[in-house]
Parts: sequence; structure tokens; C-alpha cells
Amino acid sequence: MKLPRGQLGGAIKKARNYKNLTQEELAELIGVTTEHVQQLESERRNPSSDLLFTIADTLDMSIDALLTTDDERAQELKKVINLGLNHCSVRDMEIAYATIEAMREKEKDADKIEVGDEDKDEEISS
Repeated sequence: MKLPRGQLGGAIKKARNYKNLTQEELAELIGVTTEHVQQLESERRNPSSDLLFTIADTLDMSIDALLTTDDERAQELKKVINLGLNHCSVRDMEIAYATIEAMREKEKDADKIEVGDEDKDEEISS
């Protein structure tokens, strides 16, 4: 399977950053050198299947999450959610919808905080 350029390396880097790990820390956790992690993230090197499983396990990710794009995962999740909703009561669907709305609001609030922080940085540097 041929992945789009940047797919695997980008996914590893994104997950590593999400876990607040440096390349050095990830390297130590998965038993390779820092240079090896750098090469994986820049896609100058591909991991063995064993190393890929170790990376996924260390970063608490599935292999699918490392190998598929966000769009592909989103489409698959939509299918699974729709199938699951077919077996829900109206009340269950209302709860699911309210949960999604609450998550979206939380995301909006987080975006506002980030934008506010950027504005403060600009004021300080002015």
C-alpha cells in the first residue's frame, strides 16, 4: 500500500506532539535512536512492521490511525455512527446530538482562547 507523501511521518509527529514527547523521548520509549525517529517523521526511512506496532502502542494509536488520512477516518466514522444510530431510540439520539453540540461549543471556546492569546502577544510586541 502506497501512502501519500507525509502521511505516516506526519501522523507520527502529530501523535508525538499530542503526547508532549520530544523525538528523544519517543526514541527511548520505542528503542531506537533519535536520528531514527527524525528519519521516520521526515519519511527518509520507513518503519518495520514490528516498529510500526511499537510506535502505535507507545502513542496510544491504532495502526489505522497512523496509516489513514483524517478524511478517510472521518468517512468511516460517519458510516459507523449512522449504523449505530439506526439502533437508538429517539431519546438516545437526542443525547448523542446534545453531546456533539457540547463538544463543538468546547472547541469554539478553545479557539477563542487561542485567538485571545495571539492578540495579547501582538499587544506586548507592539
